[in-house]
Amino acid sequence: MKTLIKCWVKKQLRYSPYFYQKLKAVQQERELSVSELERLRNARFLKLLHRAYNRSSFYRDLYDQWGVNLRQIQTIEDIPKLPIITKPDLQAHKKKMFVGQKFNRVDAYTSGTSGPPLQVYRDYQSTIREGAYQWRQRISFGHYPGMKTVVLRGNLHHDQREKYDAATQSLYLSSYHLSEKNALWYYDKICQFAPHAIYAYPSSIESLANIFQVLGKSVNIPLVFTSSETLYNHQRTKIEDVFDTRIVDWYGNAERTIALEEKTDGKYHELPLYSVNEYYDEYTVTTGLINFSLPLIRYRVDDIINLDENSTRNISGHRQIKAIQGRSDDILLLPDGSRIGMIWGVFDRIPNLFRAQVIQKEIETFQVNLVVGPEFKRQDETFLRDKITEFMGEQARYTISYVSDDQIIRAKSGKYKLIINELLRNKSNVPNLVTV
Repeated sequence: MKTLIKCWVKKQLRYSPYFYQKLKAVQQERELSVSELERLRNARFLKLLHRAYNRSSFYRDLYDQWGVNLRQIQTIEDIPKLPIITKPDLQAHKKKMFVGQKFNRVDAYTSGTSGPPLQVYRDYQSTIREGAYQWRQRISFGHYPGMKTVVLRGNLHHDQREKYDAATQSLYLSSYHLSEKNALWYYDKICQFAPHAIYAYPSSIESLANIFQVLGKSVNIPLVFTSSETLYNHQRTKIEDVFDTRIVDWYGNAERTIALEEKTDGKYHELPLYSVNEYYDEYTVTTGLINFSLPLIRYRVDDIINLDENSTRNISGHRQIKAIQGRSDDILLLPDGSRIGMIWGVFDRIPNLFRAQVIQKEIETFQVNLVVGPEFKRQDETFLRDKITEFMGEQARYTISYVSDDQIIRAKSGKYKLIINELLRNKSNVPNLVTV
């Protein structure tokens, strides 16, 4: 009885009338004109800015120090007049930044992929708005609340294999027990449950695809929704083949200052009333418009995001994204000073290759760690080496090592990065670079 009551309460909180009200509102955003979106966006931005200055000693001191005159900030076009804040600023001053009510505060943490986890504050309203935007995306692909879903996102403890949430018809499966010896167990669970969709980290669903490939198994899952990690093209190809599925990706951050949704056209698009985004060569500056309890205005995130050249260049509207490269240190340095990013095409369609990770500790060379299946052959490695040379040129110097999947470096949350560049963690040791 207690379990049933708990499930009922949980469902009411997740799918309350307030949630459906916000879902309807964000769905209607798609029907607004660019001029109407710009008006609403400006109003939301100015409300956030004045709230931050009037209620947060951090912003008041910062803007006074910089000589910011709020009367000169009339629209989003004036946002470059404000200083940029960083993750260390948030780490050191988050309590001064928080302007909400403590009873309504929700604590959350970043994954710590490239450093210690960072605590951030949200509120109930922003959590619902975030969920509304994500469900708007899912519904546009035909997936609705209450449909059967498998969740493979590190939600369970290491000693748990599964948990069923009757309130949301969700079967949680452990992402820590993915191995060949457990492959049949995962296969049977998924087949018996027959989900309409899987929610997963890209690396978790790729691991599941790998162990199914070893068994020669495949299963039809209509949709796979990925988030929280960079989704690489070679992962997308493999996962869609094994699960006979359509992958739909969502890009965002724990701070809730930016979100990009993949639409039915297969492209990533901005959410105009979610955030204000400024794209630079080596980082992105974001201003979140959904969390008024922890205003983050011109907050730098170290992800490199490229706008589509054919996308509108003005600050409002649904701008289209060409590529999400990942963090600025997710690149390789070549001896001539060139910076090479977006290397995931090198690993696409390499037979019997389960996972790869590239680690660079020296400017002259890098290491390629491969997790391969039993059928991986010498010609497969030769094919990979040819693709590396084709992509990076003859100057690339590297070694290849064969490792087990548990030797792949991951964050505590289980998240995975294709490139780990230890040189760029200490940029004082890096020579002047040329971006290519």
